[in-house]
Amino acid sequence: MTLLPPESDIDSRLPVWVACSALCLDTELGAPDFQRIARVCAASPYSAADLDRIMSAEVWPAFGINLLSVAGAWAGWDEVFVQERVLQSQRRRWRIPWRLNPLARTVRKDWVEVRRRVDEIRARPGASPSDQSL
Repeated sequence: MTLLPPESDIDSRLPVWVACSALCLDTELGAPDFQRIARVCAASPYSAADLDRIMSAEVWPAFGINLLSVAGAWAGWDEVFVQERVLQSQRRRWRIPWRLNPLARTVRKDWVEVRRRVDEIRARPGASPSDQSL
């Protein structure tokens, strides 16, 4: 399945955007946070490659800047703000690529952990994404 443009797929993308935006909060995340994000991603209709693209090309450009702020957001954002911010960031022509941005190093490391958990959730026979036992 081809990944639709973000503005054409908001209903399915929004839960993933909201969950993954937590990786750009100005706070240290732990196992329960990674598991919560992974459950949302695992429940989505997106392949692993699609999830990687959504994180690196949609969520990171919209929320990575929070990590530069002296007093960055740490409590999260509501759905309306997340949707507006992601769609607005998609209209920008110039962005620092995720792989080349040194600021993204920690977020990429956390994303690897989330993706590992997504793969585990999806691989469990009969497991639902709400399974919290991982």
